Amino acid sequence: GMSVGRYLLSLGIELVCLGRENLSAHESRQCFGAESKYICLPMHSIALLPEKLEELGWSAGEATVFYNFAWSGRRGLADGEFSDQLNNAVWAAEAVKVAKILACTKFINSGSMEETFIEDYSKVRNTQVYKSAQTNYGLTKLAARDMCKTVAYIEAIDYVHTRMSVPLASDLSKGTYISATMKKILKGEVYELPRSESLYDVVLLEDVAIAYHLIGLTGHNKANYFIGTGKPATLRHHFERFVRLVRGQSVVEIDMVENDHGHLFDVKTLRQDTGFVSTHGLEHIISKAVSL
Repeated sequence: GMSVGRYLLSLGIELVCLGRENLSAHESRQCFGAESKYICLPMHSIALLPEKLEELGWSAGEATVFYNFAWSGRRGLADGEFSDQLNNAVWAAEAVKVAKILACTKFINSGSMEETFIEDYSKVRNTQVYKSAQTNYGLTKLAARDMCKTVAYIEAIDYVHTRMSVPLASDLSKGTYISATMKKILKGEVYELPRSESLYDVVLLEDVAIAYHLIGLTGHNKANYFIGTGKPATLRHHFERFVRLVRGQSVVEIDMVENDHGHLFDVKTLRQDTGFVSTHGLEHIISKAVSL
């Protein structure tokens, strides 16, 4: 959300940012890189947004878009009990109603690949129990999508759903396993090769921000877009490719890996509707690291 906000502001787009933390004007400027209106408003109080905006003297323009990136567990993004996760779906659906009240023309929601895996699994007759450390997260993300879509239909506001696999900051600032491993590779340190055969589509946040801007402009009602490169691979493949790039060796472009989930990373619809094509690759991380 912060990356999208920074990009929209860089284009001169008027922006109202919402967050859980009480930020000063200086802190908000540091977060978003430019002057913007910031409102401290947790999602459980999203119904108060029209009142807050009225106090600011702000009203929607002719093509105002509501982007929803809010989600939280008990301590992190995907932890806690099912009820903790389900609250997010209820608040997201409430946000759709608020967007309509504010005269927004479009509501764009951020989903997850975990929801896609669960939905894909449910379409096939399986005798085995679905196993994932993020089942509650995935189920409630799926519920949020359908609740928002239904409420949007009732309220007569365009609804667009989006999903990503691995959004990665080009400065590797996010403390995930993937970014931590890439930092080791940049430093020439030894890292443990992952054994998982799951597919991941790594996309840099610069591209994610561009995609969301384009979706806001021309994204279609009821669409479900995957934002990525469309070239998923195992983490082992991604890391090995990154090693070669760091060493200045030539690499072969990642081809779609044969896997039951390969079709879930399709970017054709997004490209057709918005013209988005991912242009920032792993090379961008290396060039940025070298410049530092």
